Amino acid sequence: MAEFLIKKGRDIRLKGAAKKDIVAASFPKHVAVQPPDFRGLNLRLEVDVGDSVKVGTALLSDKADPRIGIASPASGKVTAINRGEKRALLSVVIETDGRQEAIRLQPFSEQQLQDLSRQDVIDFLLKGNLWPAIRQRPFSKISNPQETPKSVFIHAMNTEPLALDIDFVLQNKENEFQAGLMVLKKLTDGEVHLCIQEGAQSKALTQAKGVQTHSFAGPHPAGNVSTHIHYVDPIKKGDLVWYVEAQDVLRIAALFLKGVYPVERIVAVTGEGAAGHQVYAKTILGAPLAALVDGERNERMRYLSGSVLTGKDVGAQGFLRRYDTQVTVLPAGGKREFLGWLSPGLKKYTFSKTFLSAFHPAREVSLDTDEHGSHRAMVLNNVYDPLVPLDVMTDFLLKAVLAGNVEEAEELGILECDEEDFALCTFACPSKTDVGGIVRQGLDLAEKEG
Repeated sequence: MAEFLIKKGRDIRLKGAAKKDIVAASFPKHVAVQPPDFRGLNLRLEVDVGDSVKVGTALLSDKADPRIGIASPASGKVTAINRGEKRALLSVVIETDGRQEAIRLQPFSEQQLQDLSRQDVIDFLLKGNLWPAIRQRPFSKISNPQETPKSVFIHAMNTEPLALDIDFVLQNKENEFQAGLMVLKKLTDGEVHLCIQEGAQSKALTQAKGVQTHSFAGPHPAGNVSTHIHYVDPIKKGDLVWYVEAQDVLRIAALFLKGVYPVERIVAVTGEGAAGHQVYAKTILGAPLAALVDGERNERMRYLSGSVLTGKDVGAQGFLRRYDTQVTVLPAGGKREFLGWLSPGLKKYTFSKTFLSAFHPAREVSLDTDEHGSHRAMVLNNVYDPLVPLDVMTDFLLKAVLAGNVEEAEELGILECDEEDFALCTFACPSKTDVGGIVRQGLDLAEKEG
């Protein structure tokens, strides 16, 4: 087992961690599939309002490759198709019937899994509408089944604030996880890299067979996919790496062994605003946040699908995004403090030692959504690089993107990056610059220009 100690980065110890106690959430009355979650696909509708669907029914398909479908996580009836600007698809809402009738495929035995070819695996994942579980770097988009990656990474740790403990979730799941790894190993001629947190206890992770296991320790973003790829199997221009979330490995195994589109997901419900509901909730894909936390809207709270660093504000009546395993509810802020910058700041959080609270870095903190300052011009400083463990010069990378210089951005390492790798930079930036947003802008430009 290779071990890596990441020294750059920063842990934010927020209040409101979820208890490691898996509780079955109430079955939702509505679920939603949200097309913006599936980066890289140009989706078209396969259903209309009023249509009845089963678990595994393709609601949408890719125009470029119609074999790639986005499945319904519940049986019921399509009640809404929501669109945004320029009629872009935003969500397909299903009113569930509670029966969970599913499309059934012919399953495989564990012995048969060993004899499958790469094309057999691809065809079955496409037929079962589970191909979107596999994403690629660069660009963090849905993988192309017609391409072959040099390696596959299993993302089995997360260091974001209050993140779900994958090691805990995978306890007593050794057989299912190993079956999923066996399937994924068929997809590459290279290695399957299993990246876990130092001190992991689950046998599913520590005793996995047929893969290269790597242990990572250190502050966030030690748990990011980009960090793992950078230290284990770096991407060069023209390289292709696929990656899969640990819970999706279980779902892939379930599809092959049971022949039914798997919809279960364990989600950490976190944050101060979720008091009384801070648990690990067993739910299904696309579940509404109201089924996981208090259903009554509290205007003083911000409801995020994801973490405080990379989550999206979906509101109390919003739905869980496809790749999120965390819900965060935190105070929305909005309070102004007279001459607050003159106070010693014993209760204020700081990365830059501006306040006295910097001398108590280990304590849990309470944060809201206030930016505590206005937007201003970005200036060259040393704020970003100590927070990014990748071999990039963040300031110069941002300037290359803003100037539209794709060649220089690629030379500075943008193809190894994703916007989540710079979430801490956005959080700490004195200019209130959306650093991750600029990186995503550069990735989109690099992909467009080839």
